[in-house]
Amino acid sequence: MSNFRKLPTASSCPDVDWFKDLSLPEGRTFVCTGRKKIKLDQIERTNAEGQVVNIARELGTNKENVQDLANNIKINGVLLDAQPPFVGTNSQLFDGFTRTEGIIGMGLEYWVFNVVEPKEGFTWSDVWDEIGLGANNHPPSKSATRGDFTKALARWVATQEQEPTQGQCVDWINNIPHSFSQEIVTNIAQKVLKTQRASNTVESFDAKSVTAKVKQKLNLTNRSEVIPFNLSGNNTYLKRAAFDVLECIANPKKSERVGVGFVKDIPAEEISTVREEGLKSIEKINDLFEAAFQVRMKRGDDFKLLDIKYMMPQVIDVETSLIRVEKTD
Repeated sequence: MSNFRKLPTASSCPDVDWFKDLSLPEGRTFVCTGRKKIKLDQIERTNAEGQVVNIARELGTNKENVQDLANNIKINGVLLDAQPPFVGTNSQLFDGFTRTEGIIGMGLEYWVFNVVEPKEGFTWSDVWDEIGLGANNHPPSKSATRGDFTKALARWVATQEQEPTQGQCVDWINNIPHSFSQEIVTNIAQKVLKTQRASNTVESFDAKSVTAKVKQKLNLTNRSEVIPFNLSGNNTYLKRAAFDVLECIANPKKSERVGVGFVKDIPAEEISTVREEGLKSIEKINDLFEAAFQVRMKRGDDFKLLDIKYMMPQVIDVETSLIRVEKTD
């Protein structure tokens, strides 16, 4: 059973000795010098624009989880079985972004933190990766995701003088507490190395940069629309591009469509194959469009590409059967 202790008042904070039965954390890259009660406005957690910088999280700090943790503290108290948030001797917050946001939102002025510094031979970045990804053991918690580990591993790979082997990448992940299977760990390592190799040998583009580059190279006017096709993504990207084409066709201000294929995070030796497969996928979409066009020719104005006839009953005790959609002229 979890060990909670309620705060004496709504504006107070725990004392350091509340955690006396909890061992100081030990890490491969850091040493914990002790626990301290620190004023929250002395903790470095934002950039110059006031944005919370939680680089261990692929999607940043989850706002819903912030409220969950704040409510948990208000109702149950402080969980004494979980490590307090981690702060460096450089005042940088390394773990506990969600708790710290919730605590600040509660109007508190101080909190107890584990104070850490890098071991010899390691950097603050190494500490951030180990603590930020592996120290999420406080309920209600949100464990680090595959995306979080992928992003952190990519940062580590980019800092190495020589490209690490797949085995070294797997070891790097396994040195941080996680709940992934070894198959997932291997997949993360393979994905990061593949992306790194592609970035080293191939000019990288996304849809926005493709559009800008093509407009510049072809000196296109405003009546031309560049449609970028990501041939290395899943079919969702191509279907989205197909809708972009339909919008362009319906726009009287656009007289020319320029379709441009590109790949992303693909090694040079695989580009030709990926391009070929992408073109085959596009032809399948063209065949579907042609089939729809033939049906349109037969049915005339009665044909609708997207046509919802019913709504699912979803309001409990009010909607019990399929709801027919009434058409309006």
